[in-house]
Amino acid sequence: MNDAHKRTDASNVSTSALGWWQKRAVTITIAILGLVGILTFISMNVMKYETHLASGDAVLLQLAPVDPRGFMQGDYMTLSYALERDVLDTLDKTGDRPKSAEGYVIVALDEHDVGHFVRLADSHQPNTLATNEKAIRYRLRNGSVKLATNAFFFQEGHANAFEAAEYGLFRVNDKGDPLLTNLVNETFEVIDPTDKDKAKVNN
Repeated sequence: MNDAHKRTDASNVSTSALGWWQKRAVTITIAILGLVGILTFISMNVMKYETHLASGDAVLLQLAPVDPRGFMQGDYMTLSYALERDVLDTLDKTGDRPKSAEGYVIVALDEHDVGHFVRLADSHQPNTLATNEKAIRYRLRNGSVKLATNAFFFQEGHANAFEAAEYGLFRVNDKGDPLLTNLVNETFEVIDPTDKDKAKVNN
């Protein structure tokens, strides 16, 4: 093999190696940018959750009876709210119930911050609310009302404590979005199976 062939082969090897490294660098860069994006998204959601938790107003929603066989599922319990029935009954009175819809249910808070159905609204208009009223966003999907999560998770072995639950404690932000934070018993005490002295709902 002459010198010209040797130089050509060496050049091809060098070009091939350079191309491989360039492709690898691009792949690594994309992976890093993707990871940064994911971490940023997670951080923003954590901040949003903490802000909602800290600034939201306390609202108690009465739990509705559910199928005892599906109430407890190991380390979580399924939830249903009496307010959901009120929403469906009102929608039924206005005509055919839509399969999919969104709106706000207006509740009046009593002395224990329990929300009682007042009316439905198509949009969030705080200036139309009385001082004791709150607007809570609801979604209608496949004919069923969804206010917030329908599951409450707890540490395994604590199911018995939560059987006393009568209310879900929500923090409702200024947009009407409800966030379930705790379960509350009939004497308006937050259920904490790790604490013998149950705390009253703290506004």
